[in-house]
Amino acid sequence: MANARRVQRLYDRQASRYDARSASRRLDALRAALFAHASGDVLELGVGTGATFAHYPGTLVSLTGLDVSPEMLSRAQARATGLPFPVRLVQHDFQTLPYGPASFYTVTSSLGLCGIPDPAGLFGEVRRVLRPGGQLLALEHVRPPQVWLGLVADGIDPLFERFVGCHANRPTPHLLREAGFTVEVLERRLAGILVDIRATPT
Repeated sequence: MANARRVQRLYDRQASRYDARSASRRLDALRAALFAHASGDVLELGVGTGATFAHYPGTLVSLTGLDVSPEMLSRAQARATGLPFPVRLVQHDFQTLPYGPASFYTVTSSLGLCGIPDPAGLFGEVRRVLRPGGQLLALEHVRPPQVWLGLVADGIDPLFERFVGCHANRPTPHLLREAGFTVEVLERRLAGILVDIRATPT
């Protein structure tokens, strides 16, 4: 990932207070509704501190979590203890995925796709590692559909990228369609900025 070291440093610094700052009933509700659809062998991109773990069905075959930040992963490891499915946590820049073709039935992400510098490249990698009939489940903030809010997002995007490590104006559903996915937006919140997405390769 371009700027992966900078992003790693950013999230390493935030790890100890990340959960307290990002806790949200709204996010938990969206995660719970979305990740209930996960099944089989699952790959989570940007697993962070493991805030999603409680929202997965207990029937998963396995969960593999990738994150660039070792500090985040150390906190995720504590959350993985006692889950009813095996969990493997890997420190890795997930712009490219270190797995063979057709390795997973579900790929998931919770607010992890907005910081990738080459979305088309990553979505090609997701297609590659998904098994036939597989799915991508993603909770994302996206460019607002309203014209004036979209312009605001465009204006603040450079600051978001520098200090938060992600983009405020990324049109993720559109980019997935361009990459050859059929996209279903399952839920919209916050004036359409926060969305639950289910995408399947066409």
